[in-house]
Amino acid sequence: MSELKTYQIRCPRCRQEQPAGLYESINVKTDPDLRQKLMANAINVVRCEGCELSFRVDKPLLYHDPSRRIMIYLVPMADDAVENSERLFAQLLMNLENVLPAEVRPPTIGLVFNRTELVERIFLLEAGLNERIIEYLKYLLFTRNADRLNPARKELLFNAEDSTAESLCFVVQDVATRKLEAMLKYDRGVYATLAEMFDRDEQTPRLLELFPGPRISARALLLKELGREPASPES
Repeated sequence: MSELKTYQIRCPRCRQEQPAGLYESINVKTDPDLRQKLMANAINVVRCEGCELSFRVDKPLLYHDPSRRIMIYLVPMADDAVENSERLFAQLLMNLENVLPAEVRPPTIGLVFNRTELVERIFLLEAGLNERIIEYLKYLLFTRNADRLNPARKELLFNAEDSTAESLCFVVQDVATRKLEAMLKYDRGVYATLAEMFDRDEQTPRLLELFPGPRISARALLLKELGREPASPES
């Protein structure tokens, strides 16, 4: 079930404090309306009792969809703390494995660092797609279109709504302005070939070499290769 906890929250405009219920986790099987609230950017939104400003509180949030075996942990994180956060998350998973009975397989938990990544991951997993292969396709799009897709300024977002049986769609987003600029299509047959090649179990050395996890991001990988710090595409 979903978990709600009360915090003392200060309004960023008038500085008044008030208690507010914020979600620690949401279970969309027991509370299906929370999925729609997440997509509408209405999760952990507070309305100030003083000045009536509505604002979102960014905090860690576990998204759980037991029906689809989807579990994603959102940790809003500054770019300079990413590597440390990945290490801590990996340690958390290791500790979980140690406390579970030997016959119980620990859950697979994805890690994302902003709401945009969370929503995108939900859509692609609901579509039955492998997140590592999708990020690999993004990696190919970035590297093959380096003159137009500079990862320091552009992000690629998977577009489930406009994807078809023939093609997978990606939207180009300007990181600074958050404006959606163009749509790129990738032959879905290539995805099918890669899925067969990688056996869909994510154990292929090349995939794990590129995206060892727990965070799986083509743009973050490219920026690391370029020695650049990523700017967040958060909306």
